[in-house]
Amino acid sequence: MSINNRSFINYIFLFIFLVLAGREAQSQIAVNSPYSRYGVGDLATRQNAYNFSMGGVAFAISNPNFINPFNPAANHAYDSLSFVFTGGVASQLAELRNNEMTSNTNFITLGYLLFGFPVTKWFKMSFGINPYSNVGYNIIDKKYLEDIGNTNFYYEGSGGLNEVFFSFSIQLHKNLSVGMKSSYLFGKSNMSRYIIFPDSIYMLNMKIDNYVQVGDMYFEIGAQYEKKLKNDLKLGIGLVYAPTQNIRTTDSYLVRNFFGGYNSVELYRDTIANSIKNRGDLTFPQKYGAGIMLKKSNRWMVAADYEWQDWSNFKVYGMNDSLQNSMRFSLGGEYLPNTNSSTRSYFERVTYRMGIRLSRTYLMMRDTKINEFGISFGFGLPLPRSYSTINLGIEIGRRGTTANDLIQENFVKFTLGIALKERWFIKSKYN
Repeated sequence: MSINNRSFINYIFLFIFLVLAGREAQSQIAVNSPYSRYGVGDLATRQNAYNFSMGGVAFAISNPNFINPFNPAANHAYDSLSFVFTGGVASQLAELRNNEMTSNTNFITLGYLLFGFPVTKWFKMSFGINPYSNVGYNIIDKKYLEDIGNTNFYYEGSGGLNEVFFSFSIQLHKNLSVGMKSSYLFGKSNMSRYIIFPDSIYMLNMKIDNYVQVGDMYFEIGAQYEKKLKNDLKLGIGLVYAPTQNIRTTDSYLVRNFFGGYNSVELYRDTIANSIKNRGDLTFPQKYGAGIMLKKSNRWMVAADYEWQDWSNFKVYGMNDSLQNSMRFSLGGEYLPNTNSSTRSYFERVTYRMGIRLSRTYLMMRDTKINEFGISFGFGLPLPRSYSTINLGIEIGRRGTTANDLIQENFVKFTLGIALKERWFIKSKYN
């Protein structure tokens, strides 16, 4: 029993590098969007470069060289002698626009770290860390109030949720596998509101700080069915479900009066109210997802996903929030020009991917639904003498609208990752 020690050590160093780079990147706000102020924030897109570059399709897809964290039943694809690692970083360039002005923003952050391997021929597992949602905004709302005068409202927020997960699949039949994913959702959001009276020297300004910390388990189940057809075709169907679950949270707030202005020295006068560590629950609503896939050997694959979640029943400390049901449709695929690894043309061994997604987010503002769409494409660049690849995904899209004085976000997202597949328990042969 042996493994390629040099390769394994190189992979460990690469993993450490990604972790350190990700920690440095996560010290910055991972999103800048006014829409992240609501609900649990801006729900993270599928940043895994493999799925991301195909519009996010995932429910029916299984691949022995990649980890699919979006349907736990997909673990069944790992062969009995492999260890798979994928990791990557994500970046975004965005333009925020309304009827009066535009502004630009960008960020880079750790995207994901995932590991997958077989335990037995019928029991396989994966684990890792993914972003779940991001909070990051800076909003100014200037108004003139009768009997008060000019009044400026400032809103700031940062933070979000991450998930550390463990998932496993069981092969019930040669065509059918089921799986379960157990995640620990954790994170902290810091949200502040300022009320500034710029025209008055007699009225004290006000600042409200709110801190929300989340930490609890979250569960999903999934299934995949695959059937071989004629002419090397394979049909796949995938299903996922997450029931309604209560996630424990702790809330603290502090309300103070102060002299000074926004982004200047704040001289606090009085503490009006404060509360520390109020314990409660966030009620995450049930979710359904279904997908279908058709592929021909390793040459090409097309897939489609549909996902629906009942966010109208999202609750904060037992109180309904003003969210709407969300929906997402994705369509995508990949194409490999030449499956013969000995071909001299490198570009014939590159995998080309493309996809599209249409989303109805859980936000409705000023009687206007906030929708989102994106067109994505990407490449799988094979590394020499291995099953490993460097994967690049790019998505161009839009969220929101400038109608009814709302904000439209035009964005370009990038995901760069590496998928490493190590053969275990193979005795090396020397001539």
